[in-house]
Amino acid sequence: MSLSENNLNRADNNTPNSSYQLSLHTCFDIADRANKEIAVSLCDLSISQAAIAIAKAIPNPTYNMTYGFGPAWKYIIAGNNQQFGWNEEIQVAGKRTKKTDVAQANYFQTALNIQAVRFDVHNRVRKAYTELAIAHAYSELIKNQQKVYQELLRIAKNRFAAGKSPGSEVLQAKLGLTQLDIQVNQAASRLVQDSARLSFLLGESPCYQQIIEVEGSGLYELLSACTEITPGLDRQIPSLEQLLPAAWRERNDLKAAIQQAYANRKAVTLAKAQRIPNPFLGFDYLFSTYTPFQQNYFTPQPGARTVPYQPGYLLTAAVETPIFNQYQGQINLAKATWDQQLKANDQLRGQIATDVVVAYEYLLLQIENMTKFRNELIPTALKAAKLSRRSYELGKTDLATAILAQQQYGQLVSSYFDSAIAYQNAWADLEKGIGLPLKMQ
Repeated sequence: MSLSENNLNRADNNTPNSSYQLSLHTCFDIADRANKEIAVSLCDLSISQAAIAIAKAIPNPTYNMTYGFGPAWKYIIAGNNQQFGWNEEIQVAGKRTKKTDVAQANYFQTALNIQAVRFDVHNRVRKAYTELAIAHAYSELIKNQQKVYQELLRIAKNRFAAGKSPGSEVLQAKLGLTQLDIQVNQAASRLVQDSARLSFLLGESPCYQQIIEVEGSGLYELLSACTEITPGLDRQIPSLEQLLPAAWRERNDLKAAIQQAYANRKAVTLAKAQRIPNPFLGFDYLFSTYTPFQQNYFTPQPGARTVPYQPGYLLTAAVETPIFNQYQGQINLAKATWDQQLKANDQLRGQIATDVVVAYEYLLLQIENMTKFRNELIPTALKAAKLSRRSYELGKTDLATAILAQQQYGQLVSSYFDSAIAYQNAWADLEKGIGLPLKMQ
């Protein structure tokens, strides 16, 4: 179901903060159909197809006509004829074929560009989806924190009622719970903002507050499950020696750049063919419109009384003489453009290698950090927060110790979320550097 269809389904309940759920693969499908950047790039393909039709077209013949009035065409002594005919340009040296070759090369380059744009949009959709998933997890964390602080407030009230703690602990627990309101507002705003960014990539123009629900956004799923946006940390990563050749082979932008160089080479061949001029061949039909009786200017032959009708045929040929301009400027321009594209391709190969190496090293770092968070820091902090809360309930520690442990756990999970975003972005950057969609499961 498309995003627009989802909007139609909730048209009867078009209120702020409405929500609906999408999976990552569904987002990819919607982006393919509705993303505006992909739609614009697809128009380039139609333009390239039109350019092929233009290149294949045979020049139209030119119709010409001369029809005069007055004595110059009326009396035979002037001798002017009326005429009409056609002229046709004849393309020689295979110019029409060479133009078609250039247009077709540009068409394939455009098709590769479209694939590059589509892949880039998918990459940004994945990043936006990840940001939204982490925003949902953060919102869930704040809600859980609220429940914990509400429990601490309940314990503080019970202890105060039993005379086991001063009233200041109740106020301290209330203050901790109230402070979470700011984080609740921030979490809600982040959900709307990240949903709007994802919605734009899916081809929508957000006009009200809406929240997109994602799959696998809970803290437990992010910690332990392998979802469509969370590759397993124990997954084996190919070596750089395997990734770099794959990137040079699979990157659509590099393919498009190589195809552009090929098209530029075809343009050089076409420019050289322009030195051979195209001839113009013409055929004209001539006829007379003289006054039949011209006693003063025409002496009829024996037996003839009027001026005879005098038709005729005329063949013409015209050709450019390349004396002053032999198209050296056009040829040099085509060669320079081709050479520039070759150098740009070398630069792009170097940039691809740099992108892959940087993303690969950054991914290794984030895998190490995420492993530390999942296996040690988060479980330990969660256990410490629970034990501290239980100890306070039993009267073995004070409220400040329980609140401090809970704050440390919240800060640690927030840092984990930042690391999770960096981890996902590292995968996305490596995917973009290679030019291949990596399977996340």
